[in-house]
Amino acid sequence: MQRTNWKQFAQSPWPKFSAAFLILFTFYLLARDTHPPVSKYHDLLTTTNTSALVHQGTSRLVRMLEANEKRYQFTIAEREKLILKSGGYDIPAFPPPFTALYVLWDFFIPAFTCPFPMYRVGVLADGGKWVCGLDRVLQNRPNPIVYSLNHQTSPYSSFEQDMLSRSPGCQIYGFDANATKAATAQWPWGDTAVVTDFKLLSRVHFNHFAVADLKAERYRSLHDVMRGFGHRWIDILKIDLEGSEFATLVSIIADTQDEPLPFGQLLLEVHIGWSADMTTVDQFSKWFARLERAGLRPFYFEVSMLDVNTMRSEPAVVYVGDQNHLTSFVTDVRQWSFINIRGRHALVDDGLPEYP
Repeated sequence: MQRTNWKQFAQSPWPKFSAAFLILFTFYLLARDTHPPVSKYHDLLTTTNTSALVHQGTSRLVRMLEANEKRYQFTIAEREKLILKSGGYDIPAFPPPFTALYVLWDFFIPAFTCPFPMYRVGVLADGGKWVCGLDRVLQNRPNPIVYSLNHQTSPYSSFEQDMLSRSPGCQIYGFDANATKAATAQWPWGDTAVVTDFKLLSRVHFNHFAVADLKAERYRSLHDVMRGFGHRWIDILKIDLEGSEFATLVSIIADTQDEPLPFGQLLLEVHIGWSADMTTVDQFSKWFARLERAGLRPFYFEVSMLDVNTMRSEPAVVYVGDQNHLTSFVTDVRQWSFINIRGRHALVDDGLPEYP
């Protein structure tokens, strides 16, 4: 066996290089353990390979969101199978009674999970909304911005009123081209005495024009409205447009192009049957898919029980006529809550402290 010439080996540069590399690598390991890497949450829309969804070394929030997205993509695939099994995309959103075993909402469910505690903001009954991670949002943004898009605004709204009470710095911006001056003068408190509180009034800003609603007589794009008010981000976007929500959201998404939508979560009332172009599963599916491609993920929905509570009527679909000549009047109102998984905000940013 050939003997090693240690004297010659010691004179070569390799021992010094190896020792330096070992020292640097040791410092790297120590630094990594002392300061765990904070990974910026990446765009989940680019994740198509479910085997690559979980990455070692990422934060708990990222792992949770990626797991949610993995389950959501599975639900989308199951949705397509169920629609095809039920007759294909051209089937009516709400078939006549005794003719099919589905309604539209069987295909579209809130399969994404809010990664933080959910809060009911507003009354427990109709009018209240489910909000994702409100404490985390308020901790990160002491002066949150809420946009409220409405049609024929009611003088009273428990959601906006509750948001103002929960956050002393919250600013509410209402928009409605069809609102009466009498209603907006009292919004969102109705005829209660609290409307005389100037501190609360100073945080409510009502505008008599619509946002991104191309059907409205007076409207402006969301981008122009935000720029006019000097807003770079909307924490909560609430939409209740009595059927115009479909075109409005398409307009907002088109206006932002490929950029992330400029709001953290969307609280939406969906009125099926109030729009002539939302009568089939295919029409609704194409619209809903546009929301999904833009980064919106539903984490909660509920049926509005207002008609049930006040008129004891059917909450989904009312049919009149005899058995051979049924005429449908769709009255379904579904309350949806969406989280925006794109961009960088309190609900997806793993660089923030661990708020509740």
